[in-house]
Amino acid sequence: LTLPWHVLPHKAADLATDRSVRAGGTLEIENRGAADGIVELFSLTGTSPEIPKAALPKPGDNFAVIDLAAVGVRVPDPGFLQFGISTFGGRAHPNYPAEFDVYVDTNLDGVPEYLVFNAENGTFASTGQNLVFVVKLNPDGSAAGAARAFFFNDADLNSSNVIFTVPFAAIGATADTTLSLSVYAFDNYFSGNLTDAIENMVYTPSTPRFTATGLPEAGIPPGAEATLTVTEVAGGAAASPSQTGLLLQYRDSDVRNESQVVLVRP
Repeated sequence: LTLPWHVLPHKAADLATDRSVRAGGTLEIENRGAADGIVELFSLTGTSPEIPKAALPKPGDNFAVIDLAAVGVRVPDPGFLQFGISTFGGRAHPNYPAEFDVYVDTNLDGVPEYLVFNAENGTFASTGQNLVFVVKLNPDGSAAGAARAFFFNDADLNSSNVIFTVPFAAIGATADTTLSLSVYAFDNYFSGNLTDAIENMVYTPSTPRFTATGLPEAGIPPGAEATLTVTEVAGGAAASPSQTGLLLQYRDSDVRNESQVVLVRP
């Protein structure tokens, strides 16, 4: 008995940088891979420790554990907000077995007004497309209306990263609105269980605590480096107290090295 394999090799980037940097300093990102390295840069607003291996499913177990690693926020273009979510371990497909729920409190009263989440476009296994939905919430947490999708989920096959994009208008906010954010991860394939959470992150999109500039849009070529200048923003400590550094998501990289947390020291 023989089993043939058809393998399509794909060049990958291999990006790495320091784990911490001082505000006012520089950060060198090196690409040791074979493909151009694209870096998605977010304000780091929350992290979660890795779940012990003993708690993870074994072959044949009918449950999944979605293990959050880090959450970041950014404004990619005026009028839009993005949430970057990275996990320990990848998923074969953006649809399953992970649903990420981002609860957004726009007036800091402790009660979220909006829920942002990912789900398949249509019924189970009907399209293979993954969308980012927004639904307005009642004070008791129930939906105040139908969920609306504005963008596809920015995610890849066999990846540990996702990026949600939403219009500010869809969550009743502007870039100057101070938001309280909580992210929850669910097994949406087997059990429906909540498996991890990062809660109560406070962030003002227009006034991050730290920023970094100098990232090449075209990516970092193999064997090359990029130098980022890290700056502390005036008023950012009060406006975005949950930001502790930078979240770097690496496209076209090995799933085991798709993101990195960089702490910034004031």
